[in-house]
Amino acid sequence: MRRLLRLPLLHFLLGGAALFAVVRATAARRGAETPASPVVITAGDVAQLRRDHARDTGREPSPADEAGLVERAVEDELLFREALARGLDQDRSVRNWLAEQMRVLEPDTPLDDEALYARARSLRLDRTDLVVRRMLVQKMRLLAARTGEHPPSDDELRAFYAAHAAEYRTPERMTLWQVFLAGAAPGRAEELLAELRRDGVAPAEAVRRGDAFAAPAHLRSQSPADLARRFGPGFAEALAEAPVGAWSGPVATPYGAHLVWIEARTPSDAPSLDVLRGQLRERWLEEERARRLAETLQALRARHPLHVESAAWHDRSRS
Repeated sequence: MRRLLRLPLLHFLLGGAALFAVVRATAARRGAETPASPVVITAGDVAQLRRDHARDTGREPSPADEAGLVERAVEDELLFREALARGLDQDRSVRNWLAEQMRVLEPDTPLDDEALYARARSLRLDRTDLVVRRMLVQKMRLLAARTGEHPPSDDELRAFYAAHAAEYRTPERMTLWQVFLAGAAPGRAEELLAELRRDGVAPAEAVRRGDAFAAPAHLRSQSPADLARRFGPGFAEALAEAPVGAWSGPVATPYGAHLVWIEARTPSDAPSLDVLRGQLRERWLEEERARRLAETLQALRARHPLHVESAAWHDRSRS
């Protein structure tokens, strides 16, 4: 043991480790003592964002559009700074890209990739290259969203489904016949309805007593949304209490009046947890990733003062 303690290599390693710890602690203290520089989005930056939006979409941005564009710019700057602070600019993909860029700028250079990377950093391309910036922002988004990620437990998934059960219920569906009366004179629809009921007219026969209509007379397994697309809003609601196997109506639509025979109803249903497990798991993970990213951005905002010259952004921030 004494011989081991006298080895020069061991002394070097122990000294290096101690030095690393001191440097790291000093850097941490300096980071805590030094206030972060503000994130500044000038009026000129906002104008450029607006021009880019108009070029990409073919329309001038609304105040809501501008607020969203500026918010994204703020987030990207915060994430870019955090990526640099965490050393993500040392990633191999970034190094390779910068080396390739230097080969384009200096095609006759004899330098190898590492030397080219160092040359790019001396030119501050690691801070100013737009591709590098996008790479680092995306890496930071992924890191923030996925750090600490774990699949949901059964209890978490069950609670998540309970909170969102209404969104997964299948809608009620109806199979029905409809008799259409175009521009019906007052009382005509009521008279035909009474006639159909009195004579027990079957749906297929009753259709011949109405007028032509764009939608089929016999409609199978229609959800409220399906009926709204065919007849306009309110059609399904008007039939909510209508009996099965009898004539109902008249139901007014923008096109005229309709007499309706409901052939069958399929009630709304909630699929079991096992049926939706995979879908719920993915949604749970996505919402958790969004939550972690939002928490990271909130922490970064607390560290970095914001100076934003956009009235639209400030209005949205206050609301």
